[in-house]
Amino acid sequence: MEVGRAHQDVAYVAVFVSPAERAAETVAWFLRGAGQQLPQEHSVVPGLAGKDQTEGSPEGMAIGIRSLLEQLPEGGRGLAISHTPFVERAALGLTGHEVEPMRECEGLLITLRDDGDIEIEELRLPGSTAG
Repeated sequence: MEVGRAHQDVAYVAVFVSPAERAAETVAWFLRGAGQQLPQEHSVVPGLAGKDQTEGSPEGMAIGIRSLLEQLPEGGRGLAISHTPFVERAALGLTGHEVEPMRECEGLLITLRDDGDIEIEELRLPGSTAG
């Protein structure tokens, strides 16, 4: 809930979660902390749990994340909830660079720029040695 409170100023137009029950629980707590309701646009995305033809390869994760980003309206922000190691695999597939394993409540801010390039910011807890 604290992570959601830290992002109260962001309105999400779409929410995507992996099929894992804990992903739905995580998004519920996140949105509750942010004081937001689940947006009308929301869905369970099997690829966020590596349940795709590539079994969660970095390349497969990158394709899946790009397709989610392309579903957002211009200037819109979406929230995707997945879990380690899929978050790290997505970063590798999108940028070609490995990120250190995520801890609970850590994640990535992924931005699709106008030129089609991807920008990734690691969202780490205070005191984290990674990033």
